[in-house]
Amino acid sequence: SCGWWWPFAGAVVFTERPDRLWRDEQGRLHSEDGPAVGYPDGWGVFAWHGVRVPAWVITNPERISVEHIQQEQNAEIRRVLLERYGHDRFIVESGAAVVHADEYGTLYRTTFQNDEPLVCVSVVNSTPELDGTFKRYTLRVPKEMERARQAVAWTFGLKEREYQPAVET
Repeated sequence: SCGWWWPFAGAVVFTERPDRLWRDEQGRLHSEDGPAVGYPDGWGVFAWHGVRVPAWVITNPERISVEHIQQEQNAEIRRVLLERYGHDRFIVESGAAVVHADEYGTLYRTTFQNDEPLVCVSVVNSTPELDGTFKRYTLRVPKEMERARQAVAWTFGLKEREYQPAVET
């Protein structure tokens, strides 16, 4: 009984079976608190929705900083760092530029070296929470967005001119 194996001319490499194997709903390797694939000897593979990441990104997400995100060269790992850190928190702490603001929300943009910009719209839920506060959401939108209303409309699959809510709930 074994796990993975690789045949070579004159030799075969065998591995133990993993004692930990976690996947997300789409079958991709994923774990929020440890290795997605772990072996009895302690070795493992850390992954977030199919993207292999350094172990600390999973085990110590509090270490993620604006600097880590801005300096990460791999776009997929940067996307994971952003997701773990929070788009809303990153927008505020990185000093992202306000592109446009109106009654629908605030559109922010920040750039990364050798990658497309991060564009997010920040909106306030019109339905109050149980304690009477209003929750703020930051949503990533396509880089082509130029106005907050346009970005909010896009989140509903609409063009800016089509987005005209009579009542918000």
